[in-house]
Amino acid sequence: MKGTVHTQIENAIATITFQHPASNSCDPEMLAEMSDSIKNLSGHSAVKLILLQSGGEKTFCAGASITHLSELKDLKTATEFFKGFGRLILEMKVSPKIIVTKVQGKAVGGGIGIIAASDYVIAGPNSEIRLSELFIGIGPLVIAPAVIRKIGVSNFTHLSLEPTQWKPAQWGKESGLFNKLVQTQESLTTETNTWVLALTQYSKEALCQIKKTAWQGTDHWSDLLDANAAETAALALTDQAQAAFKSFIK
Repeated sequence: MKGTVHTQIENAIATITFQHPASNSCDPEMLAEMSDSIKNLSGHSAVKLILLQSGGEKTFCAGASITHLSELKDLKTATEFFKGFGRLILEMKVSPKIIVTKVQGKAVGGGIGIIAASDYVIAGPNSEIRLSELFIGIGPLVIAPAVIRKIGVSNFTHLSLEPTQWKPAQWGKESGLFNKLVQTQESLTTETNTWVLALTQYSKEALCQIKKTAWQGTDHWSDLLDANAAETAALALTDQAQAAFKSFIK
């Protein structure tokens, strides 16, 4: 099974849509393509902002591909895999374009990292969240800086230490992970498109400066996320983690 990443530009909005048959989980190729798409759009003069979304209705993103996790055999390959999430977060952070993310369904693990690295998040009522890493023998280390920046250390720890518990969309809104919570699933797309189109009416330079200000204090993240990727890779290669990965794909 392979995932897809598609980019469309219209009305100064670049819409990136990612999709994977396995609950929109992310494989290395998808992560690289999403990162490259955001990087390429950063210098696109006709684009004022980026709308990030996933396909389907039930799941926004299930995080890292369990199939790929189960196939990790050495520290170098494993580290590179987890660096894929780090690179995506960094590209989202350094892009001068405001990145708005639409969350239509459940988000797990790395999916929450993508949400947290967004500048503004609009979610529907079915957008439950869960950091499940501890349950499979690893930790949400690569995405931790982005998640902590959005919801704080206490809420991050809360999510991390309850890996089997789903938090409702309202919890995501109250914690600061979601900026706007739409009341009905049916109106999510319409309300998102209306709000994003309204944003394009503002000064591109002002939007860029607002983003730059909001991300102050994160210049050290490149080294931090690489180090966290290496630590996660070591955990992923343990017997406990590998057994957990394989149990999911039987």
